[in-house]
Amino acid sequence: MPHRILVPTDFSPSAEAALAHAGALADRFGAPLHLLHVVHQTNTDLYGLGTAEAHTDRLREEAEASARAQLAELAPERAAQEVHTAVAQNPDGSVVGAIEEYVLDSEIDLVVMGTHGRRGLGRLMLGSVANRLVRRGVAPVLTVRRGDDGATPPVAYDNVLAPIDFSDHSKTALRRSKEVASRYGARQQLLFVAETRVQPTFSDTGIPGVSVVEMDPEIVANAEEALDELNASVGGPGVPTTCHVEEGDVAQTIVDVADAREADLIVMATRGLTGIDRFVLGSNTERVLRTAPCPVLTVPASVDGDPND
Repeated sequence: MPHRILVPTDFSPSAEAALAHAGALADRFGAPLHLLHVVHQTNTDLYGLGTAEAHTDRLREEAEASARAQLAELAPERAAQEVHTAVAQNPDGSVVGAIEEYVLDSEIDLVVMGTHGRRGLGRLMLGSVANRLVRRGVAPVLTVRRGDDGATPPVAYDNVLAPIDFSDHSKTALRRSKEVASRYGARQQLLFVAETRVQPTFSDTGIPGVSVVEMDPEIVANAEEALDELNASVGGPGVPTTCHVEEGDVAQTIVDVADAREADLIVMATRGLTGIDRFVLGSNTERVLRTAPCPVLTVPASVDGDPND
């Protein structure tokens, strides 16, 4: 279960949506909530502007003061759970590095963040900060996007979807899925995607073509029973669970099933059977993060053990 929840914020509407989910989780799990804003730092020495150092320091101090004031306004009032606010510098120019340092120093075990920031695709954006943080695997990351109408959807996890490929990493994600489903009284949906791949071929004449490679039919036939057995074997709380087996492209099938079955949350591992990435970051995982109709909780390989600890 999460013991400390972090929301990195740039004060954008997407960050506000992330805060709504983080606050709900903090209430549900009784966890302290941390709000972090990273202030960009300019190195004037790079430009031979030593005389500008004092001016830069003043601007940075003003930026920090402004950020702290905004964080204070943003921080929700909580009777039981603590709320911590912090402003960090990124001297090496890395927002991700500053967030990662805070995660490690404060022993954060869940990061909740929006998928777009103040500059849309250019700042707190999937493909940059959120995606790189997921890649580094320092903690589970819950990515949240605002609704198409610009509103923040209500926070309710009644239907949790967990894609499973039977790797040790997906077992870890399954334990987290059961934990969340139990706390919210949700139904859990387990999904195994029998991957259909298209690969290039060459004829005797050297003319290129493509062939479709499908998974062994016996594996597909036994997958639903295997999902049931896996769900029982990983431990954790008992939750109502339904198992599904689908054939097709991994990422697209996960998104389609989440949409068709009205999932409120997807919980998935960031690494799969190959240990290098079956849910390939930059490929399948990134595609799910970008296109999923609901929040996505990615669980890195570094997270293991009893979820009730």
